[in-house]
Amino acid sequence: MALKHQGIHRLGYVRLTLADPRLLRAGAFYCEQFGLLESRRGPGRLYLRCWHEPFAYSLVLEESTHNRLIEIGFQVRDNADLGHLAGLVERAGVALERSPAGAELESLGASIAFAIPGGPQLRLYADMAQAGYVTGYDSPDWVTPRPLRGTPAPFFLNHVGFTTPDPQAAVTFLCQVLGFVVSERIDSADGTLLSALLFRMSKEVGGQELAVFPGPAGRLHHIAFTKEDPNDILLAGMYLREADVDIDRYGPTRQSYGKTFSLHCLDPFGARLELCAGGRVTEVHSEFEPVVWDEAQLGKALSWYDRDLQTAFLEPSLG
Repeated sequence: MALKHQGIHRLGYVRLTLADPRLLRAGAFYCEQFGLLESRRGPGRLYLRCWHEPFAYSLVLEESTHNRLIEIGFQVRDNADLGHLAGLVERAGVALERSPAGAELESLGASIAFAIPGGPQLRLYADMAQAGYVTGYDSPDWVTPRPLRGTPAPFFLNHVGFTTPDPQAAVTFLCQVLGFVVSERIDSADGTLLSALLFRMSKEVGGQELAVFPGPAGRLHHIAFTKEDPNDILLAGMYLREADVDIDRYGPTRQSYGKTFSLHCLDPFGARLELCAGGRVTEVHSEFEPVVWDEAQLGKALSWYDRDLQTAFLEPSLG
């Protein structure tokens, strides 16, 4: 049966450049300490995925002289929807580039790329090759694969946070042009939008695919991955601490903003990573209303257990 949901229906991947010759440090960290699987290596490029993901990859790392976010990839229903969204983006006055299948990334179909106003580049595509579950499709054992035990081994990519100097402009574009819905937002005392969580599909863990924060244009704030429950987050924290991974300011904690139990850590290049479990259930329907946080409650929003607001947490982690 054909998928009926039109437009964007899946967060596909995050693509970064890292100042890491041959990506040796990155490969060691993400596979041996964080618990991702190496899908493929190419010249100056490393493709990774979580063990519970059937698609070819969800994190793409590229060798460079600096660390920055290149783009965020989203899969759409089909090529007809890809063409329709391309028209909407162009009518909104945003320039886009079209790439044939395989031209930009391996295993990726035809795609379009454009920048969110004041934000990062997005790439939309209809097709990505599926490698299949590592546990198989026939009566699978839904247990962390043995080589990944003793690491956080997240289930799948959950959401991506980025910064922009104009959160309202970015959110307006995402909602009006690409069909995203705001699940939660943080407003200043005068009603100005400071931050927002946005989703496209009904979702439980965090209720978001994108998180928008104030800051420099198009910088990475964090990449979030899903774990099953709070106990998993605590155990992952022990694994990360044992491996001497830098735990960020919040974590493990109950993050009221998104209603997740979360832990934040940093990779060797400064990229902030989140492991999250639980979350508010979101559904795309006409009567859905976002949760609105007041800036005065920012500390409570970011961490239920912490009395002191850690303002450095709002800063981007990569360019």
